[in-house]
Amino acid sequence: HGSWARERHIQRRELAYGKQLMSSLKGESSHQEHPFQALVTKGCDQEHGKVYAMHFVYSGNFIAQTARTQFDMVRMVMGISAEEFCWQLTPGSSFQAPEVVCVYSSEGLGKMSRSYHDFYRSHMIRSPYNHSKRPILINNWEATYFNFDTQKLLAIAKEAKACGIEMPVMDDGWFGHRNNDDSSLGDWKVNTDKIKGGLKYLVDEVNNIGLEFGIWFEPEMISPDSDLYRAHPDWAIHIDGRAATQSRCQYVLDLSRKEVRDYDDQVSAILHSANIRYVKWDMNRQLSDLGSSYLSADHKEELFHRYVLGVYELQERLVTEFPNLLLENCSGGGARFDPGMLYYSPQIWCSDDTDAIERLLIQEETSLIYPLCSMGAHVSDCPNHTVGRVTPFETRGHVALAGTFGYELDVTKIPKEDREQIPQQIAMYHKYHERVREGDYYRIASYSENHLYDCWAVSAKDKSEVRVTYVQVLSTPKAHSRKLYLKGFEPQAVYRLEETEETFTGEILEKYGYLIRPLWGDFRSKLLHFTKI
Repeated sequence: HGSWARERHIQRRELAYGKQLMSSLKGESSHQEHPFQALVTKGCDQEHGKVYAMHFVYSGNFIAQTARTQFDMVRMVMGISAEEFCWQLTPGSSFQAPEVVCVYSSEGLGKMSRSYHDFYRSHMIRSPYNHSKRPILINNWEATYFNFDTQKLLAIAKEAKACGIEMPVMDDGWFGHRNNDDSSLGDWKVNTDKIKGGLKYLVDEVNNIGLEFGIWFEPEMISPDSDLYRAHPDWAIHIDGRAATQSRCQYVLDLSRKEVRDYDDQVSAILHSANIRYVKWDMNRQLSDLGSSYLSADHKEELFHRYVLGVYELQERLVTEFPNLLLENCSGGGARFDPGMLYYSPQIWCSDDTDAIERLLIQEETSLIYPLCSMGAHVSDCPNHTVGRVTPFETRGHVALAGTFGYELDVTKIPKEDREQIPQQIAMYHKYHERVREGDYYRIASYSENHLYDCWAVSAKDKSEVRVTYVQVLSTPKAHSRKLYLKGFEPQAVYRLEETEETFTGEILEKYGYLIRPLWGDFRSKLLHFTKI
């Protein structure tokens, strides 16, 4: 459960008699709910207990329900929500229902997580970036918001290059006359007052610096203040005779209509106009006012599902036409973080909340079912733009390293001591990226449970190396060293801890634990890298 900036928090509850359900009617899997449920035995933890889990491969309305009968029989179901959904089948036609990925684990939640991770990496994510290094991005959203131009973006790009960052991403505000969020969605034409010289000039200049280039779109939306809406007001989802509801000053395009989907080929035209290697595909509002002048009366309740099929068609077109494009999905952060989206994009923006401590909760509970390589995670500036918290730059780097890793800040303005850490963080990424992308994930301690510290590990498939991340959220006075029972080791093998040159057997680290001394201050972190010798 969750909300914007607080996505995917775990809720445990006892299985009661009757029906217990979660659902979304927002036209997307949503910030508030998630299409996942698991039935676990009492006392189930990371290593012990039985788990029966279900995860919906779909990006729209869903229902996840568990029912316990008078005879203590249990039934779990998952699928498209029946509310506001009906599909007319004519003789000879067919309907393909979305699939559910079911996992059974007899070794607790940890084994369930690793099973999901392996399945999605092997059978769901099909991008060429699935098993290759992702470029280190720097996104200008929290750096500039709408206040940027060509020179500002080039200044960020030059400093980013000097630090070892590989790709600037131009976020919202480069098109139409969009200087805030109240106009121009649908008008995918470059604003030459901002992007002086045009988009190709900007991209070529970035390429000349030695960097690749990425760009933001929101292809599913339309602004009332746009040339597109003035020409085609009927293209927005609405109920005839009623004033449509705006959210974030925008409406939703009716993707059930072929002419609307074809219009979105303007995105392709932009990508053909310059050497663009990455797209962030955003969706910043839910669906409402469900009506379509295009659908007949017998098909009105097909709109939600036809909308999802339209999204899938557009993204299929995009990745087919641009097979080497890195696509990152986003929906106001994590409102459409689901397996359906993973099929088209190898990574999804995890949350608009980039605070390192908030991200401990969000990323732990996302990694319960998704591989780390799918979680968009960036180092951002402080005070954090969402919660105002100040955390050490080192800790922000360690937390972002548990995902795709990138930056969300103005590298030309951050303190010198922070900027000087960026090359070290990038070196860490290059050193550990394969483990994060391909390795086995182990949850060692949970800040959501103990409220003091967090710890996780990523182990190579052959257990030849293990990287442990420890975050001390709150410091306590007169504290003993903390014992961490590590995981992911071969019991009889000997491992060297890189940071101290100490050696341990895997059995010692897993059964007897590793002592870590208290760190000075709140929000401090430490990496431990063990290699088998």
